[in-house]
Amino acid sequence: MFEFAIQSPLRIRLRVGRWHLRTWRYPVMRLPRGYREPEEIYTVEWLDGEGRSLGQAGGFFSLQAAEACLSELAAGAGSGELFINTIVVHDRLEDWRWDR
Repeated sequence: MFEFAIQSPLRIRLRVGRWHLRTWRYPVMRLPRGYREPEEIYTVEWLDGEGRSLGQAGGFFSLQAAEACLSELAAGAGSGELFINTIVVHDRLEDWRWDR
């Protein structure tokens, strides 16, 4: 497996098989057997006036779907502001430990 990702100018990572090279904390690691990359979930949520989440309108696997939901709800948002929250989901606790 070969993977290259640029998350930001300071967060670049390269994965070759079980070797994981990155530019932040623990720059060189050998990933455990069975490691799976986390998935990103995008939720559309309401914020109250104080910046607290009032609840979710929906959750999506793609940013495009979340943006479509956000624009659809924006016209009738009522009280509160809508925003997209990105959540990273791991299959196992061990995978989360290696991806921090």
